[in-house]
Parts: sequence; C-alpha cells; structure tokens
Amino acid sequence: AAAPPVAARTASMSSSGGLARAQKDKAKQFCVFTGASERVAISLLKRTDWHLESAVDAFFASGGAALTAGPRVDTAKIGSLFDGYKEDGEDTIGIPGLERFCSDLGVEPTDVIMLLIAWQMRAATMCVFTREEWVRGFSAVGADTIDKMKSSFPALRSQLNEPAAFRDFYGFCFGFAKDPGFGVRTLPMEVARELWQLTLGGRFKYLDAWLEFCQIKQVKVITKDIWEMLLTFNASIKDDMSNFNEDGAWPVLLDEFVEWWRQKNV
Repeated sequence: AAAPPVAARTASMSSSGGLARAQKDKAKQFCVFTGASERVAISLLKRTDWHLESAVDAFFASGGAALTAGPRVDTAKIGSLFDGYKEDGEDTIGIPGLERFCSDLGVEPTDVIMLLIAWQMRAATMCVFTREEWVRGFSAVGADTIDKMKSSFPALRSQLNEPAAFRDFYGFCFGFAKDPGFGVRTLPMEVARELWQLTLGGRFKYLDAWLEFCQIKQVKVITKDIWEMLLTFNASIKDDMSNFNEDGAWPVLLDEFVEWWRQKNV
C-alpha cells in the first residue's frame, strides 16, 4: 500500500496517538517532570531526537512556562491571590506576605517546596515576589488557588529526581539567593550552607564533611564556579574519591577538600 500523504502523517504525530510505546512513555515522563502539555512534550522530544534529558534541558533553558499550550488557569484568580499577599502601596510580596503564604500552604518558610515554587516563578530575589513572577509560577504548575498549589507539591518534589530538572533548580538557587553586597558571582557562606542542606541533603554523601571543611578553612564566600562544580563533583566522583584527578579543572577549594578528606581517612 502507498504511504499516507506527508500532511496526514504529520497530523497523526500531533498527539500521542501516532507514537510508539517508548515515545509515549517519554512524553508522559516529560509532562510529569515539567508540568508542560503533551503537545509541548512531543514538540521538544521530536526536536531532540527523543532524548528525554535534552528535551527537558531545552524546556527549562527557554523559560519553561512560556512554552505551555494555552491558558490552563484563571489568571484573574492568580492576580487576586497576589493582591491578598502584597505589601500596602507596593506591587510586590515581601516577608510578611510570604509568611502568610507559607502559613496558608501549611509549610515552613525553610521547606524546600518554597524554593521549588520560587524556581517555577523564576523569582529574581529572595523574599520578594513580583506580580509577573507570581503569575508565571502559578501558571507553570497549573494552579489558580492555594489548594491547587498545595496539590502540585508531589509533582514539584518529583522533579528533583530528574537530573536535568534538578540541575536547573540547583543553578537557579545560586542566583536567587545571592546577596548584592557580595557581588553577582558569590554567596555568603552561611547562605550557601543553608541552601546546600536543602538541595544536596541526602544526595551528596560528603555534604557534612564538606561543610565541616569549609568551617575549618573559614570560608567566607562561595563562588558560582564552586557552587556549580560541587554538583559535578557529586555526580562524577566515586564514594572513595579514588577517581579524583588532582590535575583536573577543579576549583582549588575542591582540591584542598579532597586532600583534607584523604588525610582524615587514612
């Protein structure tokens, strides 16, 4: 039989109906990881030759929520929610409003879920949400009420189990938390410590040792290079550090950490 016309074949691939089982599974995983629509999932997966991690990387690199298909939420409701938390005379939500927001969500301000929400909002500054960020974040998770935002928590937390999404989240945290007084490429050590405990706790075997080393070395600030390379170190170095190459392109602080750890564990 003759092959169907190109237009017909293209139309058949616009939904999961024309996909192989493995492709359907990848599209489903993509939707779970990103909260995007099936249409967006299929489009990005096709562009990356059905490589799931590359597709997820592309989604977050291009702003994520901006790629979602059509309105899934009532933005007027989201705006009304914002008005209930914003500062008097301002069009931003500050610490008092954030504390009420946390209370309504039933979480502590230090819960990693608040970082995940800020990540979905692509918030620029810690402890401040703009109206644009608020609408972006609620829209990204498909929520226009507090209850719907609470219902999104399991899906948000599950994104931490996907390497590409976690890498994007981890990178976001540095920019979100940086203190202008310390420059654009550094974090105060006390802030970095808290963030590492939230993001790498249970993921980085040597987190406690790393934090002890930083305290002994009296490290005052963490550069963006160290922040990023610590994640690479965690992903690539064996538990016994036997494959650590001192001649590799590691920051000096990580070289010193490995030397300190080896001497301590002789």
